[in-house]
Amino acid sequence: MNDMADKGPMAAHLEQALLDAVRTGNAQEVLRRLDDGLSFAWRDAEGCSALFHAVYRRQWKVVDALLARGASIDLPDFRGWTPLFWAAFNGHADIVMFLISRGADPDVRTAEGEWPLFWAVYKGHMAVVRHLLIGGARRDLLDGDGHDVLWLARTLKRREFVAMLEGQRRRHGISRAQPDET
Repeated sequence: MNDMADKGPMAAHLEQALLDAVRTGNAQEVLRRLDDGLSFAWRDAEGCSALFHAVYRRQWKVVDALLARGASIDLPDFRGWTPLFWAAFNGHADIVMFLISRGADPDVRTAEGEWPLFWAVYKGHMAVVRHLLIGGARRDLLDGDGHDVLWLARTLKRREFVAMLEGQRRRHGISRAQPDET
């Protein structure tokens, strides 16, 4: 998640020190390094912010310290993935719950129109889907072909997801015609 080959020696030193502090969970050192000249919007060669690195390494004190100082919880990497998107895609329900509790947007979309709930259903991450829905994720978002996550769950024959999503629809009064499950 890190490549500093194209940076000057001072910037590379600051960035390495920042990443080392993130890796070890030293929130005070992370903030000090940022105060030494790196922006809270700093990103590595893949577009991952210090906050993204902290989430990836499950350094919750660092995450909270960065958020308290104004770091964006929804700053995407160069693929358009936020930390929440990454966690949902990879099935990390605990991280999804943590990020939503800190204000992450559960409906964030990439330039290609992908969103966390769609990928969580696709990959079969039931606990992630549950946390996203509890956190306010909209189950009625549509992909480029006009399909929602209920259609996806039906297409993949994931009955437990269909039941959860249909229950969510009834609770929120969504009444969009859906194709029969085959």
